[in-house]
Amino acid sequence: MTPADRAPLELKTDEGLRTACRLAGERVDPKRVADLAKLLREIRKADEKERADEAFQRKVWTDRTLWGGGLVKDFGFLDADFCAWFASRTVQPLPEGRDERVQFLRRLNDDALERIAKGGARKPWIESLRTLALFFPEDFTGLAYKDWIVGLSRDLGRSVRGRNPVRAHRLVLDRLREAIGAPADGLAGTAERMLLVNELSLLSRERNGHEPLDETRPTIWVVRAGEPDEKGAEDFALSNRLAMIGFADLPAPETDDFRSYRTVVHEQKPEQSLQGVAGRAAQVWKFAREMRRGDIVILPRRQAGRRIAWGTVAGDYEHCPVDEVDGQHRHTRPVKWMPAEISRSDFTDPGIFDRPQRVYPIDSLFSGLSRFARLWGTMARRAGAENLRFERSLVEALHLGLWADEQRHFAVLSGLSGTGKTQIALRYAMALTGATSDTGGPVEVIAVHPGWNDPGPLLGYVNPLTGGYARTEFLNFLLEAAAKPDETHVLILDEMNLSHPEQYFAPILSAMEISDGEIPFHRGDPEELRVPTGVPYPKNLVIIGTVNMDETTMGISDKVLDRAFTLEFWDIEPEEWPGWESCGLDGSEKATVRGLLVSLTKTLSPARRHFGWRVIAEVVGFLEGRSRDAGIEFGADAALDQVICAKVLPRLRGSDTPRFRKCLDETAAVLEEAGLEMCAQKVRSLKEDLDATGSCSFWR
Repeated sequence: MTPADRAPLELKTDEGLRTACRLAGERVDPKRVADLAKLLREIRKADEKERADEAFQRKVWTDRTLWGGGLVKDFGFLDADFCAWFASRTVQPLPEGRDERVQFLRRLNDDALERIAKGGARKPWIESLRTLALFFPEDFTGLAYKDWIVGLSRDLGRSVRGRNPVRAHRLVLDRLREAIGAPADGLAGTAERMLLVNELSLLSRERNGHEPLDETRPTIWVVRAGEPDEKGAEDFALSNRLAMIGFADLPAPETDDFRSYRTVVHEQKPEQSLQGVAGRAAQVWKFAREMRRGDIVILPRRQAGRRIAWGTVAGDYEHCPVDEVDGQHRHTRPVKWMPAEISRSDFTDPGIFDRPQRVYPIDSLFSGLSRFARLWGTMARRAGAENLRFERSLVEALHLGLWADEQRHFAVLSGLSGTGKTQIALRYAMALTGATSDTGGPVEVIAVHPGWNDPGPLLGYVNPLTGGYARTEFLNFLLEAAAKPDETHVLILDEMNLSHPEQYFAPILSAMEISDGEIPFHRGDPEELRVPTGVPYPKNLVIIGTVNMDETTMGISDKVLDRAFTLEFWDIEPEEWPGWESCGLDGSEKATVRGLLVSLTKTLSPARRHFGWRVIAEVVGFLEGRSRDAGIEFGADAALDQVICAKVLPRLRGSDTPRFRKCLDETAAVLEEAGLEMCAQKVRSLKEDLDATGSCSFWR
């Protein structure tokens, strides 16, 4: 695919729209057009009696020829009454006027949704718009996902007031008629135009930077934790993994439809008008009856400046007392809160969070994020799903450092082993490029080996025995980056200081400093070797190196440091390890292990002998294995003693300095207090070595 094949589309001009329609038309499947035209003919030929048949209605409402997907699995609403009503409305002649037609179809859609959702079900927008399009194909496109059709209308330069999808369909069709003319005669031409719009929308989203969406993606709910003057409700909701709204004086919705619930609320508050209680009742009703598992909850923080917490709904509605706040019954749902919060300033319309209990489709919310916030949101979502944790401030610093120079995008992440340096680099790279793998695409991870004393292991070399060029993964990656200047490519050099970077990386370091600098490969015949003599340094190349600072690695020279943006990873908080929530330890064992690791971090970190996330994960995994396997005879205390000795204490080594001696003394005290005798004895022996020789090491 060439850069031109990925260039953004200009849809607001006739010429640009015609080009886009030509490209979209090439993607329309002729067989699908024929199948859709056949279905449209069957529906058009059916009279009111045939349309009122329940089998006919079920066939039409479940058909996915026009638009796949949808959320409805139970079509029980297609009873005799609904089918008769819908058939009578679809045989009525449409008004002549354009606006009158839109209003008629909009009312028909609204009425259908209200009838379907009368029993408390979610309003099936996808199924409703898709079915109306089959009955009125000249007035609808094939897009049944309402936010896609509204977004496409906006991309075409036709704004839609109130996010009205029926009007958006009309505006898109009118705009296409202006640019490319009317569809071909007959239902076949109409079907082709409907499916053309589907492909045009997908093409626009691919080319113009929209995140690809699935119509089954969750709904976003903006939910407060309580009334504005309540203290502690927010912290309680977050720490107890709950979404918890106010309105403690309103009962749980136990009726089968909203109107009945509103009546119940009004009977309890006769001093207020029916209209006066409707708004509050609707918020409780939606929270209890319309919110679904997997939906996203947004909690604007009152006690945390302009921050926004967010997570996914993990369970069913419950009306229960909350003693920690005020003891009253509250409307709650369990939520898996994500470890990373978002800032209001990330959004182009931060005012949306001032409108409580509002519902937003996921794409409409996240499409309003700034460039970095979209990237951060992607990283945070994936991190939450994979039990990873990244500090936003570190990612912001990495992002700004990488893009501070027009040509050179180079960063080095240094510090403690196991703190997630490679993971943060990889997750940033994947969010930046949209890659789903770390090989064979725009992201490449290369592990540096000891003994790389020249550029050959990276850039390849002319093999003197065969006369051919020995290619490498990095060479192939670099050539691809040079061939696709409009696509960002990210190289991650893992443990780049296992060898001297200024030796094996010298051609790259030199070329990145010079405008139009070239990376040389060889001086032979490029056609014979099938490798060019060199390539200009790609401005779309991002390089992130990770380094561990210990006695097994090389120092980083000024030549490298002058070109790189550096970030240190030394400080970790064991309390914040994201795996605590999902680990398999019981409550008391988890608390013991957690407290011990926190205490050991405090004693070891002043001497930089502390540990990272990897060690915590392996300690917990060791103890989980003991709990799961009935054949293991280790007791909990003995297992903890063993794994701390195996995973934490081997880091203890150093010479006789006040700081290191204090580290050993305090560590021994923590271990003795925890009853870990094997560990405590090991530290005592290290102190004896320190007294006798002036230095000590676990491996003596």
